[in-house]
Amino acid sequence: MKKLLLIFLTANALCVFGSPLFAADNPFGKTAAPASVNIYDWYNIGEFVDAMGYRRFNSSVYATMDDTYKELFDLLSKAHVSDATLGGFNEWYAIVKALPWDKPDYSTWTKKDQDTWEHSPVYGRFFDSLLEDARKNIESRFAFWLGYHTLDLVWNVPYYQQDHEGVQKMIAGAAGDFLGFATDPDYKSVFSALKPEVQTAITFIASMTKKLPDPNNPLKKRQGLTPDDIAKVVDAAKVIQEAARASQLTSA
Repeated sequence: MKKLLLIFLTANALCVFGSPLFAADNPFGKTAAPASVNIYDWYNIGEFVDAMGYRRFNSSVYATMDDTYKELFDLLSKAHVSDATLGGFNEWYAIVKALPWDKPDYSTWTKKDQDTWEHSPVYGRFFDSLLEDARKNIESRFAFWLGYHTLDLVWNVPYYQQDHEGVQKMIAGAAGDFLGFATDPDYKSVFSALKPEVQTAITFIASMTKKLPDPNNPLKKRQGLTPDDIAKVVDAAKVIQEAARASQLTSA
């Protein structure tokens, strides 16, 4: 389990690829017209993109995979992402759908299927193009990473809790970005519009950076996170997720 978690964390850190053109034989229909940024759409996109990178998610939706992935396509279309992003998504979904999700035991997959899942550059092309879209607006960038990290904390941290090193790396990624959300002037207008309890949850998770090892200074000793710290991080993330799913992130 630890090996697979670290493989996924590494793969997500190295997503730097080009983007294909939008396929003419789009399996999910027409795209939407341009629209203003909806932070809840981008939050949901972030959650979905995080989930789709895990085998256990795809295994769980195997029987309704077309309907499940259409939900993401509809969100991407509504957010008016680029044709390159939609094309990358369609290309990746075609690969995902062809994998043997009816075999829950990963060791029974062929080496070719395992290599496709672990090393295909297609996911990277989609992910990189999507990030380009998210970066076009401060609200979409904020909401995407808020959703992506929040799902990681709520869903993955408890699942991988026995892999303390992997869990700390996962929390470190979220805490680093959340620190930026809470302190970077670029995010001030978005962060200040959040409800106080959501701001508090983000700030608490960001505070974990003071306890986590400093990747740039191996000589600086820090205690790392205790099981109680990790449990509190998960609880704080649940506050964010519950607010987002109720469309109550902001005071407006």
